[in-house]
Amino acid sequence: VPYVFIEAAMGAVGDKLQIGAEGVCPEINGAFTGAVSTSMLDSVGVKWALAGHSERRVIFGETDEYINGQCLKLIEQGMSVMLCIGESESEYDANLAGAVCAVQLKKGLAGISKEDMSRVAIAYEPVWAIGTGKVATPEVAQAVHAQCRAILAEMYDEETADATRILYGGSVTPESVDDLMSQPDIDGALVGGASLDSTKFGRIINFQV
Repeated sequence: VPYVFIEAAMGAVGDKLQIGAEGVCPEINGAFTGAVSTSMLDSVGVKWALAGHSERRVIFGETDEYINGQCLKLIEQGMSVMLCIGESESEYDANLAGAVCAVQLKKGLAGISKEDMSRVAIAYEPVWAIGTGKVATPEVAQAVHAQCRAILAEMYDEETADATRILYGGSVTPESVDDLMSQPDIDGALVGGASLDSTKFGRIINFQV
């Protein structure tokens, strides 16, 4: 939820849902006017935040190192993080999706222990599918998700890899959600525009496999 609406959203849902923030600044103290820290979010009861959303990477120039700082600071604060990874259309066309996601995943999770992985979720968001209406085929999405899980097994172990939730994001619709969610390594969906339409969102969260 955008920062200015967080408390209103929390009041609206009560204890039925957890409210997360769209991002966070990895600094706690200093001259960072306009930034929102983990301690600020924690003070109003927020327990989740995104890190590495493609729009933040592309438009705002957030680097892998900055995103890793967000992840580490959220974990240090006792909060949870959803790390977003994904390739651009040119990288996808060059068959670099797996390589790009591997780098972003490894750099984003640097310094996070096996014990803390219970507070980490991964969202695979191909940049070319966000807000465009294009959706990765279930087979393409599954292949990347499976690779991410294999990387987690290398970084940690099979148990951690199996327990980590890996979500698909990128123009998820009522028409595409069933096939996506039928894939063995897709554990959920990061839904953007469709979540603003109650009919569409209702169908998505009641997916059928």
